[in-house]
Amino acid sequence: MAFSLSETREILRRLGVCPKRKLGQNFLVDPRVVERSVQWAQIERSEVVIEIGSGCGTLTGDLAKADARVFAVEKDPILARHVAQSFPIDLLQADAVDFPVGNFDLVQPYKVVANLPYAIASVWLDKILELQRLPETMVLLVQKEAAERWFSESGCKSFGAIGIYLQAMYRLEQKCGVSKRCFYPQPKVDSVLLHIQKRTDGCLFPKEFKQFIRELFTHRRQQIARACNGSNAPFADDFLHFLEKQNLPKTVRAEAVPLELWIAFSKAYFSKHSGKMEFLP
Repeated sequence: MAFSLSETREILRRLGVCPKRKLGQNFLVDPRVVERSVQWAQIERSEVVIEIGSGCGTLTGDLAKADARVFAVEKDPILARHVAQSFPIDLLQADAVDFPVGNFDLVQPYKVVANLPYAIASVWLDKILELQRLPETMVLLVQKEAAERWFSESGCKSFGAIGIYLQAMYRLEQKCGVSKRCFYPQPKVDSVLLHIQKRTDGCLFPKEFKQFIRELFTHRRQQIARACNGSNAPFADDFLHFLEKQNLPKTVRAEAVPLELWIAFSKAYFSKHSGKMEFLP
């Protein structure tokens, strides 16, 4: 079902669609990547699968063929109409940043399998991590730079807020590089296919702690003591004292604080101060 380069160009020509860079319209034209995405997702009959940016339907078709209940989101109205008419799925024509799981109502476990538009990948992921029910599995094709940010380790320049949020709840099962030649039109950079699985012992940070983390990384070149002292978060001093007890000097920067310490503080502080949030299993 996955479309080749010539098939993709013919569909776009027939629909009168010219790929728009601002929408991140780089269409996947390598059937092997589609096949691997579906294989990694291990879709069972009637499972709910969310697809972001259905495009021409090259991945949509294989998801539907796997007998999944597909909920897709596509911003382009012409492509959205084409895919909705071509496959037995629930498709919402909208911006995935505003509707990160489309029309799905989170009433049961679900997976996400998507070729994420580059422009919205991290913003969309942040929205997903705020939902009351999180996906069990995510198989995401993303820009190489985004993949490096999401799964970098502390001490690296690319280590940041979004990576802390994600790694606290998910582990990286598998990944493989995908050449820019696998897309039409070709983007300027290569991509990475990620197989991400929810942790059984995951930690989902309360909203106020996420904001605090984001604030610290906004001033990532500041030493942690100065950054905490400049924060209005009511637990900023507690966080600084916590790091001191872990023998971390005040002169370190946020990127040097290991993931496990962000998690340990969140669990200790917010459970003690009735800030623990309840999420669906």
